[in-house]
Amino acid sequence: MKKERDVLMNNFYCVENTFLYKLSEASTFDWPLFWDYYNSVREIIKQTLDQPLDRDIARAISFTHAKILEHFIWEYCDNSVGETKHFPFHTLHDVIERLGYMVDGYFQGYLIDEHHFGDELQNPIISENEMDVHPSVIHLGFFKAGLDIHAVGFKSSDGTYQIYLNEEDDKFLADSKVSRREVAGTFLFSVSDCSTAYRVFHEWVMKHYSPYRSHQYVKGEIQ
Repeated sequence: MKKERDVLMNNFYCVENTFLYKLSEASTFDWPLFWDYYNSVREIIKQTLDQPLDRDIARAISFTHAKILEHFIWEYCDNSVGETKHFPFHTLHDVIERLGYMVDGYFQGYLIDEHHFGDELQNPIISENEMDVHPSVIHLGFFKAGLDIHAVGFKSSDGTYQIYLNEEDDKFLADSKVSRREVAGTFLFSVSDCSTAYRVFHEWVMKHYSPYRSHQYVKGEIQ
């Protein structure tokens, strides 16, 4: 992950020949450098799904995302002194949508399936070398606010995932070889794909575990 982290941090510091440098200093939307930045963050997300948030990475992702949106706003501002070369006017909504899922995915712990997006703006790394975001077994974890909650997902023949709460003391019980019967857990829910599983699991934990439950009390009842 060192290479991908370097790409992110170089954009954070606006190092020469990075996407943000070209956008800021050369008024150019460089597509190869954009995909380099975006896919580097995707790889970071993929490799840290079951880990606590890294403050340096979180800061860099938040800052670079904000700076990119800032430049998008300036492009439409009447006071803008120049026009950005190769600006993606016709696919801007796709770019913003991808960046939004990228940021949310890091903080919430899921990797959005690139097939979620339309064909108008295709990720070159996906078309050339599809990332394995649909493994047969997935491991879900929630490590925020002092919680340490684990679940396991098994891919069914129809492509959906069956998610089970891992209630074993051994948090590493479920590896790629275990079956449903070997997991002493409670069935939670089914989801359509791998990336949805991470998001829905985090929402489930926040609904059922303290301290997130407190804000859901309305007139003494849980919503």
